[in-house]
Amino acid sequence: MHKYSLLLASLVLSPLTTLAQENEAPTIASYSTESYRFTLDDCLKYAFGNSYERQNLKLSEQSAAEMVTQAKNNRNPNVNLSAGESAQHVGSSSKVNVSGNVGINGGITLYQGGSITNNIKLSQQQEEEAKLRTQKYDNSLSIEILSSYLSVLRNEETLKYKTSIVSTSKEQADMGKKKYDVGTMLESDYLILEAQYAANQTDTLDAYISRSTNLLSLKKLLSMAPEANLELVAPDTSTIDALALLPSQEECVSKALQTMPELKLSKSAIEITETQTAITKGSRRPTISASAGIGTSHRDFDDVGQQLGDNFSQQVGVSLSMPIYDRGQTKSKLEQNRIAKQQAEIDYAQTELNIRQTVIQQYQNVKLAYERYKMTKLRCNAYGEVFKVYNAKFNVGMVVITDMLQRQDNYINAINEYVQAKYAFILNRKILDIYTGENISMGN
Repeated sequence: MHKYSLLLASLVLSPLTTLAQENEAPTIASYSTESYRFTLDDCLKYAFGNSYERQNLKLSEQSAAEMVTQAKNNRNPNVNLSAGESAQHVGSSSKVNVSGNVGINGGITLYQGGSITNNIKLSQQQEEEAKLRTQKYDNSLSIEILSSYLSVLRNEETLKYKTSIVSTSKEQADMGKKKYDVGTMLESDYLILEAQYAANQTDTLDAYISRSTNLLSLKKLLSMAPEANLELVAPDTSTIDALALLPSQEECVSKALQTMPELKLSKSAIEITETQTAITKGSRRPTISASAGIGTSHRDFDDVGQQLGDNFSQQVGVSLSMPIYDRGQTKSKLEQNRIAKQQAEIDYAQTELNIRQTVIQQYQNVKLAYERYKMTKLRCNAYGEVFKVYNAKFNVGMVVITDMLQRQDNYINAINEYVQAKYAFILNRKILDIYTGENISMGN
């Protein structure tokens, strides 16, 4: 049994030692070409610059901007150059008739029911909408990266505590072995210490695995190669209590309504339907166009220069067209626009309500998370002191092993709850900052 417990401890300790060495002195593996040391700000910048989905959204912005340029260019005249030469043979005659012409023609729309102006306005609204979609994606990505970043830091802090406990557990097991060897400790008590040591190592190994898993998830969010070496710079959390200083709930809601892209997108949808209605109404109005052109022609090649001069012509004109009956298409389109606007207004009201509810709930989450953080911190400190006392008493034989291990388990559970509560509070607080348009820098 003694040999079995030592073998179990050795098997658990071996990968743990390897992982600890990697954690203390990370090196670039042979298959990795990049190494990074990132703060939260660095993570966000890297993700925004490398996210394929974001790149597509930025291309959509560029496409929308090009549509604005094209809509504005529709005010300009169009100019065309035409030229041609032809040869004709008729009947049995050997003569081939040759003719040619050249001309430049231009046209411009003078009035089109305001459609050009409204189409420019529509394209500008669609460009703004494309930018808002990117902003919405950025907020969503920021929350995911923030959550993953804090998960890695949470595991790293948990590891520090658990590594300390493993060290204490090893001292207990070593002392137990000495007492067992000289006959002052029962074999059962010694084996309990060995089992506890192995269990603590396994618990620490699980924390290493969780950290590695969360780090891989973070790399995925960053669009970073999974083989890359990524080290996170932990922020200063000694002033975490300062994060609990919140503006009023009403102020947070007001800021969120002003900054969150979801509500701006809903408002943009209403404005777009209004512009589309104006374009539809404009189709009922007349269209006035002006045109001008110059040209000349020739027949055969006899004295071509004289022919081109004699046939040189100029023309200018104004035309008007106005729809009289379009089988009710405009009326139907206007009705569709009216319905679309009502739907957009309903969506806007629902979005506003959702934002209010979300921000208020998040505000309450921050307050509750902070209270939980304070309570778990006190509990962790208290159980830590109790464990120190019982461990010292155990070392001099004043308490039995079960009492000491019970206090150790209480301390381990308190550590887990404290670290979870600490990073849950930071996460909730920073998500509230995102909702209200504040900087989420961690002050690294």
